[in-house]
Amino acid sequence: GVAPKGIINQECEPIVAVGAIISEIPCVDKIDISKIRTGDRIEIEGNKVRVNE
Repeated sequence: GVAPKGIINQECEPIVAVGAIISEIPCVDKIDISKIRTGDRIEIEGNKVRVNE
């Protein structure tokens, strides 16, 4: 019950990607994380990330 719902990285390192795969946690990278602010709601659908303020 303490695993993240998903992982968003600007650049995902291989060890993080492998951990996400093993844990079945959605993981996306190549995301401009400067557009994400504290309190934003994030939706991950496939390889798309949506930021809702």
